[in-house]
Amino acid sequence: MRKTIVLASLALAAAAIFPMSSTAADSTGRKQVTADELAKTPPSATFEFEGSQFRLIVGGGSGKGVLKYQGKDYPFTAKGASVGGIGGTAVHATGDVHFLKNLADFEGTYTGVSAGATAGKGAGGSQFENGKGVIITVKSRSEGLGLNLGVSGLSIAFAK
Repeated sequence: MRKTIVLASLALAAAAIFPMSSTAADSTGRKQVTADELAKTPPSATFEFEGSQFRLIVGGGSGKGVLKYQGKDYPFTAKGASVGGIGGTAVHATGDVHFLKNLADFEGTYTGVSAGATAGKGAGGSQFENGKGVIITVKSRSEGLGLNLGVSGLSIAFAK
């Protein structure tokens, strides 16, 4: 019972820090997108990312990546926080960026749900959305020991 209360409290704290962006997406004038619609929509950009994560129910991570948009490469950094999971992993990820209308809209805070498992080597997947309606889908490979299933927030900024 106590464990359930602690997990529920952590989930509420994460939701307060990284509110789900469905309301923000609605404010862009774009309707909610289903998984099928997203799969049929060509990406606006792609990215590659290298980073690390540590989780003990609450966790965090950071890393560097490159956004490939309109024939150019844009280096970026990312820092994240999560609720749900345990372990430490090194991560290599690739992904697609949808609904990116201009470069500046890529930066910002993204929220979403992530899932993955690593015992030596592993894989995972995530989908995040920011308040500007930009959606990123992530496919990751990881090394280490870890399990994650939870709410995550990610802050992305272009490298200076």
